Amino acid sequence: MKNKKLLYNILMYTFIIVLVAFSTFLFCQVIFKQKDNTNEKANGEKISYNVRLFLNGANSVSTKVLSCTHNNKLGGCKVHLPKAYRVDGNVLGYSINPDSKSAEYLENTDLLVNHDMTLYVVSYQKNTVYIDDTNLDYLGEKVLSCNVYNTEKKCKVKLPSFNKEGYENKGYSTSSSSLIGYIYPNDEYAIAHDMILYPIFNNSSRLKTIEVSKSLVVNNSVVEIEKSCDPIVANEYLGYLEDIKNNIPYLLFGNKISFIGDDTFDAIWGRQYVGMNYGPRKLRSLDIRCSTEIINDYYGTMVHELAHSWDYYYSTKFNNNITSQNDMINIYNKYLKMSDHPFRDYSYSSIYEFFADMVKYYYFKFIRPTAGYISLAYPEDIKLVLEKYICIAENNYNDNKCEHGG
Repeated sequence: MKNKKLLYNILMYTFIIVLVAFSTFLFCQVIFKQKDNTNEKANGEKISYNVRLFLNGANSVSTKVLSCTHNNKLGGCKVHLPKAYRVDGNVLGYSINPDSKSAEYLENTDLLVNHDMTLYVVSYQKNTVYIDDTNLDYLGEKVLSCNVYNTEKKCKVKLPSFNKEGYENKGYSTSSSSLIGYIYPNDEYAIAHDMILYPIFNNSSRLKTIEVSKSLVVNNSVVEIEKSCDPIVANEYLGYLEDIKNNIPYLLFGNKISFIGDDTFDAIWGRQYVGMNYGPRKLRSLDIRCSTEIINDYYGTMVHELAHSWDYYYSTKFNNNITSQNDMINIYNKYLKMSDHPFRDYSYSSIYEFFADMVKYYYFKFIRPTAGYISLAYPEDIKLVLEKYICIAENNYNDNKCEHGG
């Protein structure tokens, strides 16, 4: 009996050992199989990527979604970038940036991708301004173009100076029959399509056409010499303008300047004046008496009158004249109330004359030191206010770069 029982136990233990070993073998097989399957997925499963294309201002592309599939061992797959089309424009290619003006990827090329991507068509349309030069004596440029990129609606061109001798230049208009211009030389003008602009000129202020012996352009400003202006005086005046161009060029920005002999000047403006500033807010003109009689500081007159033009030109950048700014109004009111005026009495006849003399006195005292001005007291608070606007002009009308005045 004992032997049978011992034999039974041995058989049972052997069975259990065999059963455990077999179970372990099956478990390992499953584990190994899973590992083999995992490796196979990592090394052999096909993965797909999509590249989405957006027109971004273009008109058409053959497909808007490109797909490719690859085995992970290859590290990526290739798509072929199709041609895109823009009506009345040109396509440069594709970019990941919708605002790009240059292409990172070209049409009809293969692109290797290893993730989903979004690409934007980069394209542009060329817009052109044609300027009618009928009857003009001078035009800086007849055809101007700019590019509208992607979804932009407009682009900008800088309009050239023009001149019709003996007349007042009024600016540009989209209508040839207009009496006034509303677009001005040397301004940037936004265009959405091809167009024609017409230079407008007439004599609505002078009521007289002057006869011109010579005309020229100085720093984008048109200069005319009326036929009765003595050539010696005219050359002296041109020297003044050259000084102004070199020292305070922000006073010359496309305005028209005429040197007019005594008799003609008297007939137009009267004998009591030596200079006159007039015309559209954004395109002021000025006439300077051309006289052989030394009865006036004509250089000072020129700076004074150009300062009036600058005052108005400022409004093309900031909507209001310099003389409409609070610091200018405050400084004018302060010195208007004082009995001891730092400038001549005429300066206080209006804020416009006060500002023009601020510029004139500053120029001849600090920029171009001249006898008769150097010894004059120039108040520091007036100086600070004016220097703020000089700084703004010298920084292309970026007022963030300049400290505020008093």
